[in-house]
Amino acid sequence: AGMAVSDAHAFNVVFDQSPEDESVGILVGFIDGDHATAMSSMGDNIRREEVIKALTDYFGPEAREPIDYVDQDWTAEEWSRGCYVAHMAPGVMTRFGEALRAPVGRIHWAGTETATEWQGYMDGALQSGIRAAREVMERLPR
Repeated sequence: AGMAVSDAHAFNVVFDQSPEDESVGILVGFIDGDHATAMSSMGDNIRREEVIKALTDYFGPEAREPIDYVDQDWTAEEWSRGCYVAHMAPGVMTRFGEALRAPVGRIHWAGTETATEWQGYMDGALQSGIRAAREVMERLPR
């Protein structure tokens, strides 16, 4: 199992995403905030070097030679424009969470940020998508 959180590396959050059968070890991690902006302009190879350096510090010399490496630059994504999830200040969700989900006319909102559970994760994105689809279906003429 591998998990790391650090303030010493740009690649600062790592989670173990290995399948339950442990047939292969998979780690996923993130370069957040200002680090993400800076690392985006440095290119794929530099990011890869920085990630592997961090993984080696976290998990030892075996991390220097990954079986595979996949890099996703969220700042280059047309629709997300820089992140995999929005982080809100303390109290925003408890004070304004309902407003994030409230339909505006015929527009219904879905996305992990509008989830009532597992916000920031695929589970939350799915939950919010199902909720928004249900809202739309309830408004359709029968």
